Amino acid sequence: MTVPVSTLVQVSALAAAVPQLSVALDTDGGSTVVVGDVPEASMCPHAFRHVVANWPADGVHEPCVDAIRFEGADARGVVLSQGQSRWFVSDLAAQQTVAALRAIKPRSRGAVVQVRFDSVLAVSVVRLESATLDAAALDDLATEAYAACATEHLLWAATAA
Repeated sequence: MTVPVSTLVQVSALAAAVPQLSVALDTDGGSTVVVGDVPEASMCPHAFRHVVANWPADGVHEPCVDAIRFEGADARGVVLSQGQSRWFVSDLAAQQTVAALRAIKPRSRGAVVQVRFDSVLAVSVVRLESATLDAAALDDLATEAYAACATEHLLWAATAA
C-alpha cells in the first residue's frame, strides 16, 4: 500500500528535526531512498522537506513509497523514541499545539516540552524529554500529548469547514 503524502509530511518534518535520524523510504519499484545527514543518503532532510511540501495537490501523482524505516530512533506508533526524548508531529500551528499540550500538563508530570513550527510543511514538531520518567511513562505521556493535539486539530477542522 502506498504511503500518503500526509504521512510523508510528518516523516520529512521529523527527519529535519530529530538529531542523528535517517529515514529509508522503500519504493514500489524496489529501490530505497535514504533521507538524512549520512554519507549513504540519497537526499538531505532539507531537500526532502521541499519535495514533500511541493507535492502536487491534485492527487494525480501519488508517492511511490511502500514502507518507511527509521535509523537513529524507534517508531512507537505515531511517536518516535530516541533515548529520553519522544518526538511527534502536530498538524496544528505552534500556538495551537502549545495550548493543546498545556491541557495535559506535561511539565507537572516531569517532562520538558519543545514545539517547533516547520513553516515549509505547515506542521509543528513536538519533543518531550524527561530525565525522571521511565520509558513506558514517557511513551504514555507522548501518546497522550499526540492525542491531545490530534483532537484539537479535528475540532479546529470541524469548525473551520
